[in-house]
Amino acid sequence: MSDHKKISLPALPLKFLRLFCKPRMLEDVEGDLAELYERRLEKKKIKAQLLFMLDVLLLFRPGMIKNIEITQRLINYAMLNNYLKIARRNALRYKGFTLLNLLGLVVGIASSILILLWVNDEVTIDKFHTNGDKIYQLFRNMRQSNGMVQTTNTIPKPAADLMKDEYPEIDQVALLSRAVRYDIGEGEGMTTEAGRMASQEFLNIFSLNFLVGDKQTAFVDQSSIVISKSLAIKKFGENWKNEVSGSTIKLEDDYTLTVKGVFEDMGTDSSLDFEWLASAQAFISENDWVNDWGNGSFSVYFTLNDPLKLENFKKRIFNEIKDHSKGNNNAGDETLIVHKFQDYYLYSNFENGVIDGGRIDYVRIMTIVAIFILIVACVNFMNLATARSGRRSKEIGLRKVMGAQRTSIGIQFYVEALTFTTISVLLSIVVVLLLLPFYNDLVNKSLAIDFTQLQTWYFLFGITLVTALLSGSYPALLLPGLNIIESLKGLIKQSSASSYFRKGLVVFQFAISTLLIIGTSVVYKQIDFVLNKDLGVDRENLVAVYMGGDLSDRLDTYKNELKKIPEVKHVTAASGNPIDYGRSTSSASWTGKSPSEGYEINVILSDEDFIETMGIEMVAGRAFSNQLTDSTNFIINEVAAELMGFDDPIDKDLSFWGINGKIVGVAKNFHMRNMHEPIAPLIISCIDPSSAHLSLIKIKGNVGETLSEIEQVTRTLNPSADFDYEFISEAYDASYESELTVSKLANIFSVIAIFISCLGLFGLSAYTIERRSREIGVRKVHGASIAQILVLLSKDYSKLMLIAFVLSIPFGYYYGTQWLENFEFQTTLDPLVFIASGLITFVIGVLTVSFKSFQAAKTNPVNVLKDE
Repeated sequence: MSDHKKISLPALPLKFLRLFCKPRMLEDVEGDLAELYERRLEKKKIKAQLLFMLDVLLLFRPGMIKNIEITQRLINYAMLNNYLKIARRNALRYKGFTLLNLLGLVVGIASSILILLWVNDEVTIDKFHTNGDKIYQLFRNMRQSNGMVQTTNTIPKPAADLMKDEYPEIDQVALLSRAVRYDIGEGEGMTTEAGRMASQEFLNIFSLNFLVGDKQTAFVDQSSIVISKSLAIKKFGENWKNEVSGSTIKLEDDYTLTVKGVFEDMGTDSSLDFEWLASAQAFISENDWVNDWGNGSFSVYFTLNDPLKLENFKKRIFNEIKDHSKGNNNAGDETLIVHKFQDYYLYSNFENGVIDGGRIDYVRIMTIVAIFILIVACVNFMNLATARSGRRSKEIGLRKVMGAQRTSIGIQFYVEALTFTTISVLLSIVVVLLLLPFYNDLVNKSLAIDFTQLQTWYFLFGITLVTALLSGSYPALLLPGLNIIESLKGLIKQSSASSYFRKGLVVFQFAISTLLIIGTSVVYKQIDFVLNKDLGVDRENLVAVYMGGDLSDRLDTYKNELKKIPEVKHVTAASGNPIDYGRSTSSASWTGKSPSEGYEINVILSDEDFIETMGIEMVAGRAFSNQLTDSTNFIINEVAAELMGFDDPIDKDLSFWGINGKIVGVAKNFHMRNMHEPIAPLIISCIDPSSAHLSLIKIKGNVGETLSEIEQVTRTLNPSADFDYEFISEAYDASYESELTVSKLANIFSVIAIFISCLGLFGLSAYTIERRSREIGVRKVHGASIAQILVLLSKDYSKLMLIAFVLSIPFGYYYGTQWLENFEFQTTLDPLVFIASGLITFVIGVLTVSFKSFQAAKTNPVNVLKDE
């Protein structure tokens, strides 16, 4: 340590280290920590101090802690038993304060455990794959003419072929299509199931648990399919294991595929969800367009044989599309980037081609909420313990007279805090187990505490230790310092420093509570904004029915039958959900377009009734018409018109996918995705209604009865398929599932934070009233009214809550603004949000204090002053 004496290590963690670390190891450990601290100090002092504290806490483990014999002069079994006995007696003597302490800790710890269970589930999504840390995914950045970059995970198949042939550092390359809903089976047993096309390498790279079949050879034959266990039970019954292998199954009534395997259902720990996988080779052989460098077709996953070569691979793959698509009219200004697959679930947002957060933002928010609630509960314990320190002054003085060291007294209070915390953690586990079914319904997960996992016990031990250290630290440091003589005489008075510290803790608690309310108010306001904003389409009572079998080929017949239903006002067909859409092209061309500029434009294939059914407003030109031949005409939106640079787009030439036509109308912008993204340019075409995957039906009247009639018509024309439908408004709301879940959780736990804070405030006000009982009696004798006494007892705490409100405003504004920046379209930070949040906290706090104050104000002064 001689080389590091000049370095001033953080005092408190260093004392803790010297307290628990074995003497024979202390010098080496302290020296290593000092060297590490010195290196970190060169970068940032605060970060170095925090990391030093973390290192010390991580060292607090078996093998590092002193043996019982070494610390026997401070604490032994008899003394420990004595500490526990005193703690039990004090708890029983002051039952009210004990209940407040336990209730605050139990609610705080249980809330933190529930939040952290959700957080842990989020951060472990996709982490179960054996090769998870080696799996990467390709993404395509498409630069627009306005300089913005759009990122997609659909990659030209030739890029995957090139990686296999010319990149020796690549181990395997896998293809996976987007999710599609196809009819599976035949006759009455046909159902509509979601699945994907995949290459053999996908089965090799990802850890699908095959229950039947060999996944290493499942897709050797391109007429193969593998299905989930639940789908196998649905198709083959409970005896599926004996019947499924080698059997055939029909896909979309067009393909007869051989079942080569059954895999365990994809659980909630996977972001990839599918009921079946078919060989991608069959799809590739029938669709020549997938071999064009200008067409995105599959998600591409790969593994490296040497992860150290990743950076070189990124540089080399970056310009492959540009290099191989020169002169290709379908290709734009596109580059390839790499993202680790395990990270994509949490980091799925891209801003101008760069990873920019995602669900990780909500994970961080809820982690902070959990920490805040735990801190508020610990502060509650601290506050109540220090407020009642005068009652234990004689005990502390007597211990000092009998020779107790200050360290021994401090350990006593830590033992008491640890005892309370351990009991609270045990009670919290019971509370969590009781609440988990309801909590799982709320967050739409299957969370559980797995007591068979060692990590669970580490977590419970950690939360017990951290809570005990936090809640017991101030009493353990403050109370052993009381003067012996004054303690024995019972003359201990609360020092101004102690009083200010307690007031500071109250301010901290209510500042956190107010900040949480501000945050939840901002989230609620934004969610309400996006769910009720005019999207530019009429989505109410708009039903999307997925057309299976040959229904799309008989679209005219289907539409005519549906229109016979009185409540069906409009029917159209489209190639996808118009407000959750992803099909696009970079092949669009028009007069005046520069060949060097890249444009990625969304494309919706529809029919003549699309504009009217969706309720889209036309700002120029006309909609499609049944009276005119519009098979080669197009409608564009305002963003596309601006992109093309036309003052008047009507009758201008436009072509894409090799089809030449004219622009006949300009539609008002409508949202095709959620509010996180800007409105994209769009071409609407009715060139091929048979390509439509769903029908859109506008209902006016009784929705339930009309839906039954729509089902009857659908099943009559397509009797073998499922009636698969969804409401467009519900699908839109579901796109904000993450925000809605976080909003619900934040609301609930904000209320809990206020509740815990009010528990502490109730205890402190009770203690204050107890100390001032004689003063209250004297004031009543001199004519003070109940209202005057209420004001007297409440004003100090009211000031503290006002200070807490003022302190919370800048933090609430900053973090609210940061969160809203995730949305392209956002609400405003209304001052009423801050005022209402502060008012809620203030009113609840004042009512808490006033309740106890009212009881004191009504007390007969004779009962208080009779002993004077």
